[in-house]
Amino acid sequence: MNIAVFFGGKSCEHNVSVVTGVQALAEFPSEHKAVPVYIDEKGVWHTGKEYADINTYKKKTGATPGKEVHLRPSSNWLYAKNGKKLVRLDCCLICNHGVNGEDGSLQGLLQLCGLPYTGSGVAASAAGMDKALMKRLFKEAGLPIVPHITVSGESYVNDSFATVEKVKRELKFPLIVKPSNLGSSIGIGLAHDFHELFTAVRVALEWDTSAVIESALENFEEFNCAVLCGEPSEVEKPVGWKDFLTYEDKYLSKSDGVGREFPAKIDEGLRHKIRSLAVAAYNAVGADGVARVDFLYADGELYVNEINTVPGSLSSYFFDGGTEYVVRKLTERALSVFGVKKRLKYAYKPFRGEGRKK
Repeated sequence: MNIAVFFGGKSCEHNVSVVTGVQALAEFPSEHKAVPVYIDEKGVWHTGKEYADINTYKKKTGATPGKEVHLRPSSNWLYAKNGKKLVRLDCCLICNHGVNGEDGSLQGLLQLCGLPYTGSGVAASAAGMDKALMKRLFKEAGLPIVPHITVSGESYVNDSFATVEKVKRELKFPLIVKPSNLGSSIGIGLAHDFHELFTAVRVALEWDTSAVIESALENFEEFNCAVLCGEPSEVEKPVGWKDFLTYEDKYLSKSDGVGREFPAKIDEGLRHKIRSLAVAAYNAVGADGVARVDFLYADGELYVNEINTVPGSLSSYFFDGGTEYVVRKLTERALSVFGVKKRLKYAYKPFRGEGRKK
């Protein structure tokens, strides 16, 4: 099969997505042909074998290698800029992180083109990206979450006093402020008082139109658990950090001592609870394919923090068999879901019988 590997994107998580995409291309199942589809930071699509080489992204030249490409509704072909058909696609592997890729927008386009794609569908992708909506779904499912409020940029600008009053009523310092639709710890701030809160909210609203303000647990531990096609992985524990993991901690290794303990050295009861809640969170947003669920643990209480519906490296290090195994499982699942949807009816002709009695 010809499988398009989508990565990059017009997103602040562009560079992280490049790493995920190149890793997937390097360890692709041999029975399939990978077709790189790199989306640059302006949102333009490109293809070419050069995009499977990480060195392509290190070169700072003005020339863009490969061909500019696009899709068309109701067509499973990848087209060149001049309209020439390049390759017929059988499935798409989504490795995009952040907005314009992980948030349901790319999934919607692929659905319009009639192409199977990996991971969560449009609704679950959007819910998994929007922290405010995600937390509402978690709460409705009865999952434990930390106290929080949501602030829209418009309401905050018009009446910041109302936000202050709501914080006073419902939350206590310290607080974490996050853009609602963002990942990789970008735009996140820690506030110990209202002066720091105003700064953190201003920064968060530079990245999104709304922000989530939530209680910042102290002396807590973080745990992660991936779910692949409904089955949970072992539990991971990030180690050697304070307050929260920054973008640099996660991806650039600029913080000494930051690493992972896998499997996490925890008792069986906590391990079982994390794995069970990971599946529950996965189901709460209607996720599919692979996702990673992040947890906070403090004073004997476990909280579901968030879900990532296109996790870094596709969470391949959580599973035996690595990237090749995960890509194979995701592709199989994508084709299965597509087959079910293809059997559904999409046209309705009401019965208009003649000669019926009144």
